[in-house]
Amino acid sequence: MGKGNEDQALEAFRKAVAIKDDYGAAHREIGRILSARKDYQAAADAFTKALRSSPNDLASLREIGTVLNASGNYAAAEDAFTKALRIAPNDEQTNFNMAVVKLALKKSAEAVSSAKKASDRAPSNAVYAYTLGQAYEAADDFQGAVNAYGKAASLDVKYVRPRINLGSLYLARGFSSEALKLLQEAYNVEPNSFEVNNNLGAAYAKQENWALSVEHYEKALVAEPRNAAVRLSLARAQVGAKNLSAARDVYKEVLGIAPRNWDALFELGKTYASLGDTINAKQRLEELIRQNPSYAERAEAERILTGL
Repeated sequence: MGKGNEDQALEAFRKAVAIKDDYGAAHREIGRILSARKDYQAAADAFTKALRSSPNDLASLREIGTVLNASGNYAAAEDAFTKALRIAPNDEQTNFNMAVVKLALKKSAEAVSSAKKASDRAPSNAVYAYTLGQAYEAADDFQGAVNAYGKAASLDVKYVRPRINLGSLYLARGFSSEALKLLQEAYNVEPNSFEVNNNLGAAYAKQENWALSVEHYEKALVAEPRNAAVRLSLARAQVGAKNLSAARDVYKEVLGIAPRNWDALFELGKTYASLGDTINAKQRLEELIRQNPSYAERAEAERILTGL
């Protein structure tokens, strides 16, 4: 519907409910137009009015749940979807929406139940399988997450999200080769993705392939240049690659973004020491001990200082 036609339709439906306030179908159509415009509060108000006259209107229950979820009102969305599922317990779209809300509410076991119903009812839907993977991951069910993410990836060769999540899971478990295969597939689809490049940087670091680790961390930082955590990982990869001058400069960039990043300050001091720059090494390590005397690596910092 074009913008002009949409405005005309909205005006017509508003005139209709002005004449007949309990005209539920018209309130529902108003809600749909406002939802499409991302005016979620006004859309929720319209769906609420639709439900006053027709409290068991399945379409309005589904759609008010969707706009409440979009606006971050997860508890109210959960209530709406619960009512919808009493009417149509096997509806895959509503079970999927409920799973998304349950994940937002950190109700992982319930999210698994809802997502499994959706995925079982629509086994060829890659998004439903991916959401089931998210639910299993939230519930700390590694094998369930692997199976669901793997299914989602097999259903859609260009679907990046399950490959990123499954790659991250494998990486966390130390399976860097498996992680690299999936992340490389994701990279082939979205080479500029922050998450893909950040995870590839970590996967290559696990294998001590420092040149490729540096390359992908640098690509991740193109997308998020002020991400101090990734910049710190880049500095460490430069150390691994024996590019100490480059590592020094990146550590300084980290501290420019996050001056109280104690690991960056400590590692910068160590890097200065490795470069033979004793003045700057002492300055940074003494600054670390002075500003954070309880730092976990203080003993190592003092040992380095003693040898300078």
